[in-house]
Formats: sequence, structure tokens, C-alpha cells
Amino acid sequence: MSKSLSLMLLLLIGFLYSSAYAGQATKDLTLQVEGRAPIVKNDVVFAREEAVRNALENAIMQAVAKVLLDKGKGEEFQAVKSVMIGKADRYIRNYRIISQNRQHDEYTVAVHVDVAIVPVMDDLLQMGVLQDQGEKEGVSVSLSLRGMKKYSDFAHLKTFLQDRPEIVRSAYPCSLEWQRADFDLIIIEPVQSFVAEFEKTGRYSLESLKKNKNVVEVHLQVKEEAR
Repeated sequence: MSKSLSLMLLLLIGFLYSSAYAGQATKDLTLQVEGRAPIVKNDVVFAREEAVRNALENAIMQAVAKVLLDKGKGEEFQAVKSVMIGKADRYIRNYRIISQNRQHDEYTVAVHVDVAIVPVMDDLLQMGVLQDQGEKEGVSVSLSLRGMKKYSDFAHLKTFLQDRPEIVRSAYPCSLEWQRADFDLIIIEPVQSFVAEFEKTGRYSLESLKKNKNVVEVHLQVKEEAR
């Protein structure tokens, strides 16, 4: 089954949240980080701004690493980074430049940063890489829909998943190919209940249902009369 590696790995690195970090939910995380930026065409002012931006991005990712108990290396972490580093206004409470220096064609800064942990944790929960300890344990599901003839078939499936937060905790579209769409899901109800929801719509027929290691594979077919 064709899948987006980075999205799949996001699910695999999920659920690393530990009670050791539960107490941080009401606190800011104070960090001292370094930022760097090249000096282009002798524009020191712009280089300083970019170095500070780099420092704030580093602070955000250090906060994510602490929440996930992860060192922040590897392709899977880059997928998280690509989503979160552009939200400095959401995560950074305040910051103070401790030192700054120009070295040849590079500008460096050391910054004291306060990162708000609550929005960081909220966004990681929404992305499906962090499990709320108060929630039910999720089940990993690999969902494949075949027999699609038009884009609306995919849109119907996506809407179906989004409209059932009481069942589907997270849903990532992994691939969209000719007559086929694949999703990686985390569900918080029995798989049988999940499949029953599909059957109620009258749009899909169940082709197969099996467990493969720690993932339940569900294969659906779009009914001819539903097109």
C-alpha cells in the first residue's frame, strides 16, 4: 500500500507523552537558544532579524522535543517541524536577546525564550502525535477506499471521517491515486462500530477486514449505486 512516509511516521512516533510532563501543562518552558543567519549583501539588520527568527524556531522545536521525549532528529520530526515553526506568535510568550555577534558573513544571537506549553501540546494532540492521558487508547487503522470514479468520492470519505470526532481521533490522507485513496487513522471506538458507520451510509461495501501486527486494515469499495 502506497503511503506518505513522513505522515505515517508521525503516527508511529505518537503516544510518547509521559506523565513526567503532565505538570508542564500550566507552565511556560524557559529556554536559552541560539540563532544564526547569513549576512547577504551586507544587510546586517535583516540578518539579525533572521537570526532571531531562527532562535525562536529552535526554541519551539526544543519544546516539542521535551513534550514528546524525543531528541528531535530524523525525517519524522521534520514533518512536525514543517507545521509548527511558522507559529511563533502562538507559542512564544516573550523573548529577550542576551547577546549578538557578527562573525564574518554570519550573524548569531543568543536568546532567552519563554515557550507556552499548552498551545504546543494542543497542536500536537490535534496532529495525532500526542495522546491525551484522559482519552481512550486509540487503535491504528489503515483504511483503503477503492472504486472511486471522481474526486467527490474522496471528498465524501474525508467529510465522513471529519464529522465523527467521537470515533476518529486523527485522520491523515496518505495517498490519492486513480480509483483509490488511503488513510492512516487513529480510532477510539471498536473497529466493528467504525465499520458499521460506513455501512449506514449506503455508499460503501466492506471488502476485507484484518489485523496486521498492530494495525487493523480496512478495505472498502464504493458501491456502484452510490456514484
